[in-house]
Order: sequence, then C-alpha cells, then structure tokens
Amino acid sequence: MSSFLDKGRAKEKKAVRKDTSSKITDSSVSEITYSKTQIAQYLSEHEKIRQLFTMALMAYQQNEDKAFLQHLRDLQMALRRHLLDEELNLYIYLRQCHKQNTNKRELITRFKKNSKQTGLHIFSYIKNVTELPSKIRREEADVSQLLQIGNMLEALFYAEEQHLYPIYKKPERTTALS
Repeated sequence: MSSFLDKGRAKEKKAVRKDTSSKITDSSVSEITYSKTQIAQYLSEHEKIRQLFTMALMAYQQNEDKAFLQHLRDLQMALRRHLLDEELNLYIYLRQCHKQNTNKRELITRFKKNSKQTGLHIFSYIKNVTELPSKIRREEADVSQLLQIGNMLEALFYAEEQHLYPIYKKPERTTALS
C-alpha cells in the first residue's frame, strides 16, 4: 500500500515542479529591463548589416555569383536576428516606458510596422534570388532592385538611429518593468 502512496506523491512532486518552472518562465519573459549597452549593440548590428550588403553588392557587380549568394544569406540571417531582437526587447520596452505618451506610442508602432514591412520585402528578394540562382542577371531592373534593398536598409537604420533609439532611456523609478 505504501508503494501506491509513493507513486501518488511522486506525481504531485512532478506537477509542482512543472508548475514552478512555468512560473519562472512566465515572469522572466514578461520582465524586460533597461540595458545601457542595448543601443550600442543595435548600432553595431546596423554597421555589420550595412557591410554585408556592401559585400553582396560588390560581389554582384564583379559577377561573383557564389559570393553574392553567400553574402545575401549572411545578410538575411543578421537582419532576422536584429529585427527579432528589436521586436522582443526594444519595442516591448519602449511601449511599456511610454504607455502614457500617445505620440511616442504611435511613433513606436509606426517604426515596428515599417521595420516589419522592410524586413518582409528584403527577405522576399533574398529568397527569390537564393532559391533560383539562375535568376541572377545583370539587367538594369535587377540592379535597380538590389540598390532599392540597400536604400530600404539605409532608410530604416537612419530613421531608427535618429528618432527611435533616442527615446530608449532608463526609467526614472526602477530598472524593471512590471
């Protein structure tokens, strides 16, 4: 009879452990804190993504298709990581910090939407080119499309650096948001 009770207790302990681990996960996800190195990290990522685009463009211009495709893949991965990090850390933090300021909330929403649209456009271009390398041509429309990708990246990064990142500040009361 004691073995039956021991099995029941073991199940209860497992249930408690599962419940506790989910609470830890929930609280750690909902708490986004200020990081004084966050913006410096984003600026560094911008520079790396710009360099990857420049290397892809140079490879394209020099008819080095294999290098061009590799640089595009690297660009895609770096940009995905960057946009995801901004989504999970920057936008959530800024919305929480500026929840009382309608103008800043609208600015944050516009940036988030623009960032997503830019990313989708760039990822679509990279997917089309890398899935069918035979589509790589040196026609004026193709060159124009590649340059447009660079302009979109530059416009997004410039706007973030000039208007979004300056509103990322440490809260005056506390370092953690609730």
